[in-house]
Amino acid sequence: MEHFLVKKEWEKFELLIDNNIFNKDIVLKAAYNFLDKWYFFFKLDNNLNIILQFSKKNWILESSEKIIWEFSDELLSVYLRDKLEHENKIIREMIIWSAIANSVDDENFVEFDTNTQNQIDFDKDIDEILREIENDPELKIDEAEIERILREIEEETSSIEIEEPKIDLDTNNLKNVKEKFQNR
Repeated sequence: MEHFLVKKEWEKFELLIDNNIFNKDIVLKAAYNFLDKWYFFFKLDNNLNIILQFSKKNWILESSEKIIWEFSDELLSVYLRDKLEHENKIIREMIIWSAIANSVDDENFVEFDTNTQNQIDFDKDIDEILREIENDPELKIDEAEIERILREIEEETSSIEIEEPKIDLDTNNLKNVKEKFQNR
């Protein structure tokens, strides 16, 4: 019987991991989950199997044997999670694509062009004019004159055409997007 686990020195071990069973990503993921307990070193043997050398961190009170058995369980757990993830990849992708495709309503799919030319905030301009009038000591204007000026400003500004935001609707483009999602 071949020994996979060898005690090298006090609290230092070497584990031979068959790369036909556990690839390097699985071993690295499992080792990552034990970084709080072990120092890890990796190398490959002549058959490209992984040799994992590890030693317990000084502040860990658990026995090395207990941690080794936990690591063995974690290696198997990571392997099985990875296998299930690969087996269910297509199902997960289909669920995601379905959620994305169904969340877009092609009949109400619109695009707003909010890049309109410098629109004037007329309320702000009127307020500034009123402040100037009120703060000008040389200007003696009564309420009737202010009303006349405001009507004049309103008449001038009502003839200015404000460009409405442009709305483009391209249902063919949306159908193309949906087809791409469904064909994945």
